[in-house]
Amino acid sequence: MMKSSWLTSLRRARPKSWAIASLICAGACCGHLATADDAPKQPAPVETETQAPATEMQPLFDGKSLSGWTNPYEWGKTEVVDGEIHLTADKKFFLVTEKVFHDYEFEGEVKLPEGQSNSGFMARGQVKPNEVFGYQSEADPTDRRWSGGLYDERRRQWLNPLWEQPEAQAAFDRDRWNRYRIRCVGNHLQFFVNDVPTTDYFDPVDLSGRIGLQHHGEKGQTYRFRNLKVRNLGSHEWKPLFDGKSLDGWETVGGGTWTVVDGILQGRASSEANEPNGMLYSKHPMTDGTYRIEYRFKKGDSGFFVRSEITENKPFVKGVQCEIDNSDEVGGLYQTGGAGWLVRPLHYLESGFPQDRHAVVNRHWKQAREGLQLDKKPVVSNDDETPWNMMTVSVHGKRIVVHLNDCLAVDHVVEDLADAGVIALQLHGNQDLEVDFRKVEMLVPTSEE
Repeated sequence: MMKSSWLTSLRRARPKSWAIASLICAGACCGHLATADDAPKQPAPVETETQAPATEMQPLFDGKSLSGWTNPYEWGKTEVVDGEIHLTADKKFFLVTEKVFHDYEFEGEVKLPEGQSNSGFMARGQVKPNEVFGYQSEADPTDRRWSGGLYDERRRQWLNPLWEQPEAQAAFDRDRWNRYRIRCVGNHLQFFVNDVPTTDYFDPVDLSGRIGLQHHGEKGQTYRFRNLKVRNLGSHEWKPLFDGKSLDGWETVGGGTWTVVDGILQGRASSEANEPNGMLYSKHPMTDGTYRIEYRFKKGDSGFFVRSEITENKPFVKGVQCEIDNSDEVGGLYQTGGAGWLVRPLHYLESGFPQDRHAVVNRHWKQAREGLQLDKKPVVSNDDETPWNMMTVSVHGKRIVVHLNDCLAVDHVVEDLADAGVIALQLHGNQDLEVDFRKVEMLVPTSEE
């Protein structure tokens, strides 16, 4: 039997040292073939993801000059004083690395001035003239104490405020130098302040960018930075699981039809046919992984299953699905053959965000539900009025994180999630259904040359 193109591409994407790659496909951000020995056992992510061999820590600052750094703004004073970088300004700006980093681990220290102040380190910052935006590990000396939280500069604002997280909030000491560690691997972001974990977040937007130092713009205030260094951890890229031509690498069961037309995977079902659910599922089981699907929904009800089991009886699947439909429940988690609805979109707002931050998240969710990403443009514009949507699903340990058009829908631990299982697309039975998929991708380590 001819091997599928997506299987071949994933094999090529694996480092040569990853021995199991010579056997069969599977995996994602740290995904791999499921075996009894290596199936994940812990509900929370750990720092042992499959990646390129780590290099040694390298200095980003030589203590004497600003070589390797640049100020993309027309304002802001930068200087080296006694082995430290000093930033002074009366308007916000960032000093950023000239180099773009992918997967890496960064360490650096910051000292805030007395009085009103705010700063932070950019992680994978995006740079334009007079503008830096993207992920920021906050240095916040105010009473709310959100230092080490994740702020999306000039985009979605707070992604991980440290609201009611007392251990993380206590990590920062404004009266001394504070040591930050930032780890970015694939779509996994981890921040530590003085060795205390403060942020553990999965986000699909940026896989690379600049490291940056922030001056928040308080007039007359000087921000100090030192001991800046970085370790290269390789990079990740998206690889197709659907080749745009055939169903190679997939199997079908149940009702409905799956066809490929002009590069689009079309799922169709009819209420008149009186057929059961239909499933299109991967031939091989997966463990940890991050997946991205681009879909266009016209009518009916569908879903994307992770670590699930294909069964002989209706509905032919047992496992957890990410809801795909046109309702307010899109992106929520439903357990077929189990508890039913596990969690609905934006469930995290009440426990994770103070009330005055709800409006911002709800606004971004409304935008995402309209088929718009961060730039407020359709994912892909075309003559069809039905928008394309991008759903990203990260499965690590027992944790499932779902984004719809770059807005977080769900971040939930499923205690009885199987250690391994297939991924699958669903056609809900006994209804008129039309759903198209243009991309089904997996995040994998970039191949070594």
